[in-house]
Amino acid sequence: MNQETKNRTRQWLLRGNLRVALLLITFGAQIHLAKAQNKQFSGAHIQPAMLANAPFSRLKLTLAGAVDLALKQNLDIQIANIETASKQQDRLISRSELLPHVSFDADDAITRYNTKAQLGIQPSIIPHEVGPYQSIHVGPTFSTPIFDLTLIRQYQASGHRLLATRADEQTVHEGTVLLAVSEYMAHLRALASITAAESRVELADRLAHQAQDLLNDGVASKIDVSRAQVRLREEKQVLVDDQRDAETTLYALKRILNVPDGEQVEFADQQNFFSTPSLDVSDPLSTALEQRPELHALSESIKAAESAHKAAVAESMPNLTFEGRWNEQGQTFSTLTPGYEYRFNVRIPIFTGGRLSAERKSTALAEQRTQKQLAQERNLVTEQVRDGQVALQAALHQVELGRQEVQLANEEVSLSQGRFQSGVSDNIEVTTAQDALARANDTEIGALFHYNIARAQLARAIGSVERTYTHP
Repeated sequence: MNQETKNRTRQWLLRGNLRVALLLITFGAQIHLAKAQNKQFSGAHIQPAMLANAPFSRLKLTLAGAVDLALKQNLDIQIANIETASKQQDRLISRSELLPHVSFDADDAITRYNTKAQLGIQPSIIPHEVGPYQSIHVGPTFSTPIFDLTLIRQYQASGHRLLATRADEQTVHEGTVLLAVSEYMAHLRALASITAAESRVELADRLAHQAQDLLNDGVASKIDVSRAQVRLREEKQVLVDDQRDAETTLYALKRILNVPDGEQVEFADQQNFFSTPSLDVSDPLSTALEQRPELHALSESIKAAESAHKAAVAESMPNLTFEGRWNEQGQTFSTLTPGYEYRFNVRIPIFTGGRLSAERKSTALAEQRTQKQLAQERNLVTEQVRDGQVALQAALHQVELGRQEVQLANEEVSLSQGRFQSGVSDNIEVTTAQDALARANDTEIGALFHYNIARAQLARAIGSVERTYTHP
């Protein structure tokens, strides 16, 4: 076997090995992707099935526990976390443009030309056909920016966008906590209304029996008994309505906490609904202007807009890059010899049809718009804080008046019941007193609910609702 035959055989084997390697790599990647998809598919179906078949335990909740659970499981917060992670990847992408890029290239081409088709003529000194000939290039290539102010500004803008997204994530946290507290208090309000309604049903039932006994003794009339029975049924209807409200508020709270529908929930701090804890903040307005995440997000958005505007201005400046390659090249594998190329590129835009000018104006307008949004948001925060302070103070007064009203209504029921039992009057006074007691209960419970909501809304306006309810 001569040397030329050996070279051809070696080339054929080398090309064959390269093709087999590429096929194996491609096939392996497809198998890995298929396994990942199967794992994801099976996990997505097995996990819900396991959750569906798992026995539901009783979940014992306090207000702080509900807030903690919402911060861990609420879907809006999870979506905000994903958005923050996405912005982190965008920042890494922007940073990669400032770093060197290296790749490995390998190509093996066989070329044949028709001289007349390429040149349009057929000189007599040039053969009609050129080739076929083989061309092989194997080796790394690289490029790196040396000076590109646009890329630097874009990287700075991505950092500010990431910080703005994190502030938006905190905004979602604050809103979720407020929503969880509101629904939790709404359910406690419904439970308190049920307790009050049950007490009134018991009272109405006792008064109905009293009216029947007095009728049997000849002291009361039939209309007194009918009036007491009507009042009893009205109180039972109110109890049914309160039970319905308790069920609907519980479903809403489960949705916010992202717990299974069949989960049994027990509320461990129902008595805390009747307390009126204060919100100790020395200067609510200045604290809000310093802490509100919406203001932080807009501040970072302004900085990002400034960097974007600087990047647009930098588009008109020269940029310098360094590129190169080193490879083995030749017509056959046995004749490969080293080759290289290194070059500096300077790019200076001269005429872009007005694009650069429009980009500068557009980014400047975006910066101005964000500044106006920040001023508008500061005015809104100021209004929310002031309204929250007024609402909290008014709700506290309403609670005090509601408690006094309940006390007086109970006294009225007791006195009217004694008068009716003594035969001094009919039970119109009793049913009137019952109406007053029902209104007093509703007033007190409503005032307590409004106080708790006003406290949560003021904490949200200040920007500390998460800290207030996770560390009460």
